[in-house]
Amino acid sequence: MYKYSWMGLDLFFPPNCGGCDVFGSRWCENCQKTVQRLPDRVCDRCGRPNYKYSTCHNCMLCNPSFDKLRSWAYFEGSLRSVIHRLKYRGDQTLGEILARPLINLLEGYDWNPDTVIPVPLGEKRYFERGYNQSALLARPVALAIGKPYLTKGLLKIRETDSQVGLTFTQRMVNVNGAFLADSDYVERKRVLLIDDVTTSGATLEACAAALKTAGAKEVFCLTLARSRYFAAS
Repeated sequence: MYKYSWMGLDLFFPPNCGGCDVFGSRWCENCQKTVQRLPDRVCDRCGRPNYKYSTCHNCMLCNPSFDKLRSWAYFEGSLRSVIHRLKYRGDQTLGEILARPLINLLEGYDWNPDTVIPVPLGEKRYFERGYNQSALLARPVALAIGKPYLTKGLLKIRETDSQVGLTFTQRMVNVNGAFLADSDYVERKRVLLIDDVTTSGATLEACAAALKTAGAKEVFCLTLARSRYFAAS
């Protein structure tokens, strides 16, 4: 019903494409066809494209707190444009249509989560933006798989600097201890954590560490996009 209600609104109030601005749909078929999907062969843990080993070198060294991380496509082209429109231009209508690839992707995994949680924003960023773009992706996913959608299970308790331009180590330090999970909601639960983009994975790692500290049984991370080029240094 959530999906069809949005489709009904599209009929009565035709939008412009978030990728190319062509009139008629929130994200047109032509733009969707240009999306560059990640290869099938990725690190079993962090989902980074990996053509040599089942587990990448970084995961073998660092042993991430999350159990799995997967992304739908590379953060470039039309997908980058539509995410930026959702995230920075206030077009909240894009949340539902961008959640559809995540729902389809999730069908290929046997994760069986107990609850769905979006990566939270800090109070300052939420006040500036007025909404959490990750929540706009997470809610339709939760509805589609019939699992509880929670925002109280994970909070951002410390404001952080923008991650843009930071190295891997700087990103990890920037978000370390920035999140707090509530054991009343996540203890002994398999948590599906949703975000829009992953670059280094530092934010998802910090969130997963907080969830595990609060007693989460497993943490599975799902993002719409992943940066193609990022050196973990």
